[in-house]
Amino acid sequence: MQERDIRVEVVEINSGSDVVTERAISSKYDMTMAFVGNPSVGKSAFFSRLTGIGVVIANYPGTTVELTHGSINAGSKKVDVVDLPGIYSLGASTEDEKVSKRYLLREYPDVIINVVDATRLERNLYLTLQLLELDIPMVVALNQMDSAKEMGIEIDVEKLSDYLGVPVIPTVATKGLGLDDVVLSALDEEISTEKRRRVHYDNHILRAIERLDADFPEIGYGIKVRALERDEEFVKLSCRPHDADLLLATSGSITEDIEKAHEMQISDTIARDLYGEAGYIVDRVRTQFEHKITFKEKIDSLLTSEYVGITGLIIALLLTFFVVFTLGGFLEEGIVSLFETYLIFPVEEMLADSSPIFRNVFIYSLLGIEAGFAIAIPYIAVFYIILSLFEDSGYLTRASFLLDNWTHKVGLHGRAIIPLVLGLGCNVPAIMSTRALNTMRERRIASVLIALTPCSARTVIILGLVGTFVGYWAAISIYVLELVIIFGTGWVLGKGLSGEKTGLIMEMAPLRRPDPRATLQKTWLRVREFVYVAFPLLVAGSALLGLLDSLGVLDMFQNAVEPVSVGLFGLPAFAATALIFGILRKEMALQILAVLAGTANFVQVLTPLQMYSFAVITTIYIPCVATIAILKHELGWKDTAVISMFTICLALLAGFLINIAGMML
Repeated sequence: MQERDIRVEVVEINSGSDVVTERAISSKYDMTMAFVGNPSVGKSAFFSRLTGIGVVIANYPGTTVELTHGSINAGSKKVDVVDLPGIYSLGASTEDEKVSKRYLLREYPDVIINVVDATRLERNLYLTLQLLELDIPMVVALNQMDSAKEMGIEIDVEKLSDYLGVPVIPTVATKGLGLDDVVLSALDEEISTEKRRRVHYDNHILRAIERLDADFPEIGYGIKVRALERDEEFVKLSCRPHDADLLLATSGSITEDIEKAHEMQISDTIARDLYGEAGYIVDRVRTQFEHKITFKEKIDSLLTSEYVGITGLIIALLLTFFVVFTLGGFLEEGIVSLFETYLIFPVEEMLADSSPIFRNVFIYSLLGIEAGFAIAIPYIAVFYIILSLFEDSGYLTRASFLLDNWTHKVGLHGRAIIPLVLGLGCNVPAIMSTRALNTMRERRIASVLIALTPCSARTVIILGLVGTFVGYWAAISIYVLELVIIFGTGWVLGKGLSGEKTGLIMEMAPLRRPDPRATLQKTWLRVREFVYVAFPLLVAGSALLGLLDSLGVLDMFQNAVEPVSVGLFGLPAFAATALIFGILRKEMALQILAVLAGTANFVQVLTPLQMYSFAVITTIYIPCVATIAILKHELGWKDTAVISMFTICLALLAGFLINIAGMML
């Protein structure tokens, strides 16, 4: 294969409901290659190795689910590479599954790269067998072969390829092994779709498909299976409207007869047969040898043990905040010094004789840029690097397992830990990920707790203000306070909310060494959202503040709120203005505070108690606009309004009590 020319493509995807926008992307390329696989199979490492850091993230039209686009030059072809969300099946139980199914059926990529985890082959083949029924050219990337070898698992790759009827390439994505072979195989225009394996379904289902073959000879095998399963969306996306209606009507009565004969839902029968087929294949291609317990397995057993595991988790969290605090604080101090020495002070002197309005707007805008670079980026970037390492190493699933008993006390199970931990990065994707929870009751409880979870923007405030100017343990105490509030709120909701309770069933992904390239990619994709979205808001907001200040409007507002701000919370009036801007984005509260104070060296304008109170109020009260929007989308306006009012009242009460305690001491 020729050397890949990896390019950064700026692709614009409309978030409306028109699917033409997604197709317009593919039209720029000679072919489209879609990565499909279960969560945690190494798909991200594979994708980042192949496409590099320069990729584009966008919502699939009409949804909030993200797709990752990259581009490569492979030989003479320009290829659009699409990373679909990790899914377990082509069903429609989660939004991720719906989006992956819609993409494959609407956009119809030229080839599917099905990334399969060699250590969990039977579970992964459930999806593979469904993908084979789509009749789209496909290559299976049998990933994590190194981990399989360590676990004493040997897989006959050639025999697996014969059984599936598609090329199977062994890979180790984190090391880049086998990736070129996968792409070369995917570029092969002679990939056959005729010899691929068909699932040996129950005789009733096979006879039903034969009946449908007679009436609908031109409709594909897989479409008929989905029609029997009553997957209307799948059928309507795959057929012309008239044919889809006829097929669904005909298959409906057949399905009823099969369900009566089996005394169970046909979807359960099909799932049973898919798992049976996967097990049959695995029994014939996999050999399990006795192997010496590896160092990695010993570490894994310690990480999942009750006492050592919990202790390790606490230490990991403390170390995380210490690293973010230390490194972020060091970067903040250096950036502030550079900005004020070489930019802010010289510009103030240069504009001393200019128009007051122009001077204010310009200086406030510069202060906004300083606040973004000095306060937000250092803490956010460092935190996201660590979070990506936890995700890619498999440690998050172990945290879920360890905390299952604790989460049951608040009406959830251990799987809810993953959305809660994601909430430490950003509340928006964390609330979206609650779709993986089984009941609406669990989603409501988890969403409330996520809204109270200190995200990376709140971490910026806690560590950038309290950690830097008051002390590390003072900052940690805010996290402890938040934990008490979260646990107390969850306990009340767990006891008070009615609804179905479920247990924890979860696959434990093997421990693995994170791919540095994938870690950097994840970090950049998360940080650039701040750079592209928050920075313009911050600069525009700062310029607006400068204009309002020069016109005297800011003084009027701050004089009006001063009795409440100073009297109840012991905060200067300009802090109230900063709190309002925090509704747009949480980190903007601290950045606007720096703009209004005229410096990011807060010790010059605030007492330690005021900084502590400001941080507590900001981390508790109403989530940012984006979080409010996603809460409305997931739970509706009623629940969103209740959550927002609850957090506002709780934040004001906390600020008032801190002020009272400060006056008494």
